[in-house]
Formats: sequence, C-alpha cells, structure tokens
Amino acid sequence: MMRLLVLALGAAFVGIGCEEKKTTETPRHDAGAALDKYSTADPKLEKALKAVAAASSSSDNGPPPSGIFAPGAADRRHARGVPTKVDFVESGAEPLVALVSGGEGSAEGARPPTYGPAVLQSVIQMGPRVVFGVDYGLLLGPAKKDEGGAEWLVADVKRATPSKALGPPPPGADKDMSSLEGTQFRVKMTADGRESEVVTRLAPSAKADLDRLAQGAAEALVFSTVPLPLKPVGVGAQWIAETRMPLSGLDVIVYRAYRVKSIDHDKVHLTLDAKAYAADRDVNLAGVPAGATLAQFESTSRAEIEIVRGEALARKAEVQQHDVLVFAAPASDKGADKSGQPPTNMLTAQLQSQAMFLRGDELRAAR
Repeated sequence: MMRLLVLALGAAFVGIGCEEKKTTETPRHDAGAALDKYSTADPKLEKALKAVAAASSSSDNGPPPSGIFAPGAADRRHARGVPTKVDFVESGAEPLVALVSGGEGSAEGARPPTYGPAVLQSVIQMGPRVVFGVDYGLLLGPAKKDEGGAEWLVADVKRATPSKALGPPPPGADKDMSSLEGTQFRVKMTADGRESEVVTRLAPSAKADLDRLAQGAAEALVFSTVPLPLKPVGVGAQWIAETRMPLSGLDVIVYRAYRVKSIDHDKVHLTLDAKAYAADRDVNLAGVPAGATLAQFESTSRAEIEIVRGEALARKAEVQQHDVLVFAAPASDKGADKSGQPPTNMLTAQLQSQAMFLRGDELRAAR
C-alpha cells in the first residue's frame, strides 16, 4: 500500500494538452458538461442558494463561477474557525416540530450526552479504475476536558479493515488498513451542530500514505452532522448551512442545503445537496505536479440522512461526493510562444467518494 495512493492520484490526472498561446479564458475540464454551481435536486433550494450569495455585502464574496474564491474573499465571506452559519429558508407543512430539544430559538440540549459505537464505510475512487475503501469501527464521544470537552465530537478508530463493499482485498491490505487503528477524527461544533473545525490525528502506527483516506473519513463525519435550525420545521422545510472546512485536500467553503423529507415521531428524514468552493488556489494533494496551481474546482455532494429530534449527529447517513479539479502546470520553455510566455499544461483530476455512517438503533438493526 505504501506510495500506492500517490501513484493512484497521479493516474487520476488527465492531460488536456498545451495551449499554443496565452489566453485569459477560464480553463474548462473535459469531464462533460459543466455543472451549474447552484444546481440541486430542488429548484427552491437552487433559488435559496442564489439568494444567500446575493446577500453578500461585497460583489466578490459570493460563490465564484470558477469554483475558486478571489484572494481574501473567502476570509471575508467565512473566516477559518467561525462556526457554521445557518440560513432558514422555509418552515414546511404543518404540523411543525422543534429539532432542538430546548425549544424554538434555543440551541441548548441538542447534543446527546453519550454517543457510543458507530461504523463508517468510506470508499474513494481516484480515476476510472483505482478504488480504495475502509470500514471503520468508531467509538464516539466528547473530548477530554483538557482537550475542549463537549465542544468537540471525537471519533476514535477502534477497527479499520479493507471495505467489504470492494470484495476480497489485495495482499497486505488488511495489515495496512489496521495501522489506522488509534486514529482520531475530531469535529468542533456547537450544541446545535454548527461546525467550526475539523482535525484528523493519525495513529502513530498509521502508514503515512493513508492520510488521504483518513481525511476522507473525517469529511464524511462532518457530512453526518446536521446544523439544526432553531425554528420548528415540517415536511418540506428547508435551510442552508455555510461551513469552512477541509475537503479533498483543499480549504473550502461548503453550502449544505437541507430539506425535510419525512417526520415519523422523533425520527426525521432529510435530503442534502451540497456544493463546495475553494478558498484559494493552494492545494495539499499528493500527486499534484510541482508548481501547479488550481484553475477550476467543482464539487457536489448529495446525501440521505436520518436524525432523531434533539440530536445534531445522524443515526444514519449515506453520502455521495464528486469533485473535479483542474490544474495549470507550467510547461517547459521549449514550447514558449512569440510573447515569451511558456504554454500551460491543463491537468484534470476527478475524485468520487461515497460513505455510509450508522450508529444507535440503526447500527443495531444492521447487525
């Protein structure tokens, strides 16, 4: 497994060729028609996302067409460490129920005192044929008092094995994956589920090249938390959460649009459509050529989530994510045009992932 992730990501890149002359056009990827940056499964949510962007105080603070914020714009929009912002869109149909147990306008009591065991299945595809997957056995709970206490959700990896979803693992994979045991995923969030920090602590025994897989699991854990609206909701209710977080090796601002699909006593079934935008052109992704800069970014996610009223952490979540990253890599001087400027090699990487998270009654029912 050592160096395999780096090599796999290198294989995920597709060269788009060299431009013969300098151009000011925004580069496009070759992965098919471009996705509308506000496209979601629900036209009302699409309209709401546009309204959130239009409410920005500065014209360059809203989500950018290229998927990458202008220098400094992301910090003005949503600085690092600032908790998730929630924009309430629609209450939905009667009867309305409170998702936070403290009642309307109160975020108190929204976190269960004990989280307990959970499982997380995380699968990442890099390129058309390279797939990695890990099945994690987690123990969830608050951090120790001297490490932040109840402000932090901590997921301790008690078990890590090659994912059963991918069939028989290759030789040595069991040993490599088990090295992740002892890793921690940490999410700082308020009682009503508004995240502000995501941290991955690799176990001392973990193989260094498994860091990307661990980061993917931490990101899936964030998508399994729900920033709860403080107003009562019914079927059809909608709200949007804006979060600054790491995603696929980038610093991003992600917009998660939630819709209440059904309510059955204390169980609430939600659908989620999310779009992420890079905070800058920096990238921390193994396999990216030296000197390459991010030129375009498109990231969409969809999920089905089940929560229990009063809890910001899902009992069950199924998440699918698709990222397209376009990089501009400096070419050699041999191809310089008449202006003296070297051409640019455009490289595209496509990453797809899916995750399933279970805990509580949902976990017991699955066993």
